[in-house]
Amino acid sequence: MTDDAFKFEFDLGKNQTMGIMAMIPYCWPFIPCAFCFVNSEMFRSNIDDQIRAQHVAITQDGIKYVTEGHKTGCRLDCQDKGKISKTVPFDKITDCDIEEPAGSSGPCCCMVKNTLTLVNIDTASGSRGGGEPGQGAGHELTIKGLIDPHQFKKDVWSMKRGEGIASSSGASPVGVSMEMDRSGGVQMMSAPEPVKMGFFSSKSAAPASNSELTGLMVEQNGLLKEQNGILNKILAKK
Repeated sequence: MTDDAFKFEFDLGKNQTMGIMAMIPYCWPFIPCAFCFVNSEMFRSNIDDQIRAQHVAITQDGIKYVTEGHKTGCRLDCQDKGKISKTVPFDKITDCDIEEPAGSSGPCCCMVKNTLTLVNIDTASGSRGGGEPGQGAGHELTIKGLIDPHQFKKDVWSMKRGEGIASSSGASPVGVSMEMDRSGGVQMMSAPEPVKMGFFSSKSAAPASNSELTGLMVEQNGLLKEQNGILNKILAKK
């Protein structure tokens, strides 16, 4: 991933998920082979793939959240999870809140402390939570485990106001687009810089100052006087 991408707490997320799942055999010992399954290399690979399949970026169109295709269950081809892509437009966003980690999760007898921050995105159309990755109950989009959720929230509101965001290289504020591949790589591409229109200028970065306007008006008056003089001479010859 590049410096422009919003990164996840992969190791922290994996440790919390593994910690919760590892408690299941002790709380429900009657489940056959539960202990062997949650401690198998196959199960650890599934958790790692699921967490590392997540990608999120702020694009020109909105917040783009993607879960790449990955292995599940016994890692057979028939159990593969397909790619899921979701974009939340900025003009539809009504709220972007951060939920700090607190409390614990897991079986009631063996709970594990929550360590991941949640970013909840709400829209005017209401909740679409339905159990899919990134869709938290009561929210249009829930992003779990970002390394810098506060910067993400700041950039979301900046894009919604039309101010753009600054790239890591220090370039002028721009939107970004995102391309992903199955290996988990993310390529960030800068979008074209917006053009601001100024007075008497087609590509001026800012409106002209008062002194510049005065000079332009004087020059324009001189041209008009010269044009009037030429017209008067033409009429006099007739």
